[in-house]
Amino acid sequence: MLLLCGFLFFQLYKGSQSKLYCGKNNLFWNNIDHILANVVQNGSSNETPVNAILIKEAFLEDPNKLFEASDHIQLLLVVKSHLLNFGKREAIRKTWGNIKELRVKTVFVVGYLQNMTDVVHFESKLNKDIIILNVEDTYKNIVYKSIYSLICLSTLNIKAEFVHLVDDDRLVNAVNVYDVAKESVTQSDVAMLGYMFHATKPFRRETSNNYISWEEYPFVYFPPYIIGGTLLTNMKTVQVLAVAVQYVRIIQIEDVFIGIVATAFKINMRHHSGFLPYKKPVNQLGNILSCPGYDIPYTLLRDWEILNTSE
Repeated sequence: MLLLCGFLFFQLYKGSQSKLYCGKNNLFWNNIDHILANVVQNGSSNETPVNAILIKEAFLEDPNKLFEASDHIQLLLVVKSHLLNFGKREAIRKTWGNIKELRVKTVFVVGYLQNMTDVVHFESKLNKDIIILNVEDTYKNIVYKSIYSLICLSTLNIKAEFVHLVDDDRLVNAVNVYDVAKESVTQSDVAMLGYMFHATKPFRRETSNNYISWEEYPFVYFPPYIIGGTLLTNMKTVQVLAVAVQYVRIIQIEDVFIGIVATAFKINMRHHSGFLPYKKPVNQLGNILSCPGYDIPYTLLRDWEILNTSE
């Protein structure tokens, strides 16, 4: 009797576990081991993708031209930016996006808005640092900025040691980021570094920007993931991610989706507390890697000057 009760309890436990995390269920991906073996061996897979990603129609301007004159890059900064955030982009160009201590290249990824695209085309022509996606620039489409950024980078002949995917509301200490990358991520690693969350629950309130229904995500918890505002990796991992995002069902929460992809494709995610999830006073930012909360361009210009004059 005890053995029977124990067996039934174990089966119930297994059933409940399958509903906790998508990692215990193939609802989001199928045949991953075979696809992963293909990717590792050939850099691609002949399996039919889950997501219909039309890469030839994804860009309003050819992104190749941004990298034509690029030599070996130590740190490539890929900044997700809203089309209307002209001031933020200009502040980044004058601060952490244009440092002299490293061979850094900064590119901004934006979508389009009706009647506004001509303005960003002018900005792109002037600065030669903007990837314009054929995707409407809305909150729900941020996930596609990451997807197409990864695919774009994987198709270009970019010689970059490390890649930092980052939001335009952050202050980034690029030298610190590069130093940590050299210590933590080798060129042969398939790994990502950032601030990790574990066992977080989906937002089920429909008024939330991050609302996700039970139909879209029928599990209690998200798998571990790195917050999407700041993620550090290398080009080898970018190549794997660029293929992997095509084989995992998309959800609209960008950082969670990348976490699901990493879980499915066994990409190593590593926590680093230097990628702050919240804003700190400027006098505490000397040793950090990146800090959020810079929605106003002036505050970035001000704090950057304070940091550099206090050194």
